[in-house]
Amino acid sequence: MEFYLTAPDGSRIHLPVNPERITCQTGNRIQTFDVIELGDISLPRGRVPTRFSFEGFFPGEARKNSLMVKSWRSPKDIVEQLTAWRDEGVRLRLLVTETTINHDVYFDGDGSFEYEFRGGHGDCWYTIRFVEAREMVLLTETEVRPATMMVTSSSAAGSSRPAPPTPKTYTVKSGDTLWAIAKQTLGDGGRWREIYNNNADVIGKDPNLIRPGQVLQIA
Repeated sequence: MEFYLTAPDGSRIHLPVNPERITCQTGNRIQTFDVIELGDISLPRGRVPTRFSFEGFFPGEARKNSLMVKSWRSPKDIVEQLTAWRDEGVRLRLLVTETTINHDVYFDGDGSFEYEFRGGHGDCWYTIRFVEAREMVLLTETEVRPATMMVTSSSAAGSSRPAPPTPKTYTVKSGDTLWAIAKQTLGDGGRWREIYNNNADVIGKDPNLIRPGQVLQIA
């Protein structure tokens, strides 16, 4: 297993001694809503960035030929490189071979890299915390406005109701009966009474007496 940290400019640190463990903290962001009569409802709000932490030591020159040292480099050089990356907010690639850890990361805020030189071998003991780098898309006002207008237009279109259909009319011809008109216009002669009820003021009291030229409203 090997630990590598690589910067965009190609500079790299290969940890000379593997940490005993690396901790990966991940999960889902949960937002809780208090709903009247239903109690609390918790809904996922997306995955939170994974955080990585580990600790160990950079061996001093007195240990550089030790069997546990993979690729020796001066602890002072490593500390200076890590400090510069942290202070400049450099996006790094964290790779731990033989694991699934292969992520772009940033130093995780204050206290994310702490170190101390101690012992008689020139060793430097350290702790490191990283947070997974996540892409953030920022839209300008001009980019947001068309989408907003589209939603507004769609909402307006969805809320509008089609105008009620204009009633059909039928002009009575010689030889017509209400039954025949209902059959022709409504598809069912038995609905003649609907036509009569809608046009009683035009036809009069006798539904059997209709005159050519009368204009009847057909529902």
